[in-house]
This record gives sequence, structure tokens and C-alpha cells, in this order.
Amino acid sequence: MRGVVLSLRREKILLLADTHVGYEVELRRERGINVMSQTRKLIDGVLELVDHHGVTSVAILGDVKHELPVPRESVEEVKTFLRAVARKIPLLLIPGNHDSLLQEIASGIEGVEVAPARGVLLERYLLFHGHVKPAKEDLERAEGVIMGHTHPAVVIRDELGYAVKEPAILKIYASRTKICKALYEEPCKRRGRIKVVVLPASHPLITGVDVREIPKMAAEGRTFLKYIEWDPESVEIYLTDFTFVGTLSDITNVA
Repeated sequence: MRGVVLSLRREKILLLADTHVGYEVELRRERGINVMSQTRKLIDGVLELVDHHGVTSVAILGDVKHELPVPRESVEEVKTFLRAVARKIPLLLIPGNHDSLLQEIASGIEGVEVAPARGVLLERYLLFHGHVKPAKEDLERAEGVIMGHTHPAVVIRDELGYAVKEPAILKIYASRTKICKALYEEPCKRRGRIKVVVLPASHPLITGVDVREIPKMAAEGRTFLKYIEWDPESVEIYLTDFTFVGTLSDITNVA
């Protein structure tokens, strides 16, 4: 699955990222590619995971919708998606950089809560999209960060040269001290390493960015990953079924 289940003391939450509802609008309008709506497929996929894992709620970590700057053509698709999921289970939305007017779109839909873009701290885990700075006190208290935004994917090549690109989950072990100094220009009260998990895009038509390109892309972009000191040995790569592919160092050396 393109997500993870977070088990807390009283909750079991399905975490997804980057559903990009309405992505097909951009494909048609900007690229001239006519693709059938994927919203029903997204709904069915989310609800299937809800039933399979017996979760108590769903949280989408940003880029719930896709259309920018002002959603017009895809508004009803987004509402349909939110209603269908929230009719089944409580739904928490953490806005991402594509989520202009998300609060207004979700307004009045029972079972949907829109959180601040800086994220929410649930017990030991900080959940956010990854395009803005989280609150310093949340980063200090968190044992782990779970985010989206970057759409990681891994290229797998066989001995004949045939290659496929698959969505991937990243687990990065990083210095909390260095992140805090880079983000806030002062150290956090809590030191040591922090685990950062990056989820793949949930939209079925979005595979993602080759993980080997992400460090350079992060350095040039607006992302929390910009403030991480990348050690290829400390970046673990998993397929969405949690098969361990290797570290970033492993696949870089193979390539």
C-alpha cells in the first residue's frame, strides 16, 4: 500500500500522502492528455485499506487536491472524495502546497477535520506535508516525522537492462540538532537522531521521483528535506509492501 498504519495507544491511523485528487485536470489542460477520472479508484483504494487494517481514522499528509492556483474544474471531485471517505471513517487533512482553499472545500462535510499546515503531533510522531517549517516545540518532542511532498520512487533494473519505477517509502535517520540549527538557527532542547519517514504519492497515476535525485532536488526546493544532512548510508528504501530494497548508498553504487 502507498502508506503506513500508525498504531497509537487508543488509535490506529492510516497515513497517506499526496492523493492529488483532480490531477487528471492538469493532464488534460496542460499536456493534452485525456485520462479518465481516478477519483473512484482512489476512494476504493482508501476504503479497502481501511477495512483491511481495521484502522480508526485516516490522515492525508498534504496535497489532498491537485488543481492550482484556484480549484475550479476539480472542486466537486475533491468533495466527492472527502464525503466518500468521511462517510466511512474520520478523516484528518494536513494541507500541502497544492491545497489552496482546502478549508473552504471541506467546510460542512461531516467527519472531515483540516489541521494546520505546520502539522500535528500525535503522541511521539509529527505528521505534516513537508513544504513548511513545523513548530519547533513539536520537532523537539517528536521521536519521528512522517511526511509526503517528495513522491519518492525507486528504479529497479534487471540484468537485461529492463527497468521499472516503483513508488517507495524512505526512512531517513537524521541529526535533530543539525535540522533545528538549519531551520530555526538555534539547537533544539532535545538532541540525538530523529527518524524521518517519507511516504509516496497515493494517486495511481503518479509514480514519483527517483530517490537518487531527491537529495539534489531537496537542496534546491522548498521542503523539510532541505534541512537534512544526507548520509546515503542512513537512508533506507522500501517498496510499498515494505520490501527492503537497500540504502541510498546501495542503489547509488549499483547504478
